[in-house]
Amino acid sequence: MTTEELLAVTKSTRDTPYRWIVMQLLPKPRILTDSKGQHFAAWSADSLERVRFIIRKEREGLTMDDIVALVAGRWPLR
Repeated sequence: MTTEELLAVTKSTRDTPYRWIVMQLLPKPRILTDSKGQHFAAWSADSLERVRFIIRKEREGLTMDDIVALVAGRWPLR
């Protein structure tokens, strides 16, 4: 999954997924290189599920601290 695909779901700026990494809501993406030598972020398979979960909880009115706790319980760090 690319950053552009995540942004299509979040409807936000590129800063959002990277801010969520700092908050430990998303794992860091792998940085890959395409056939033209361009670098891009490749997000884990569960990133889309996480993003949808985060957005849903934001819409429900939960605080980011609460969302961080829920994500940590649902997707423990490895």
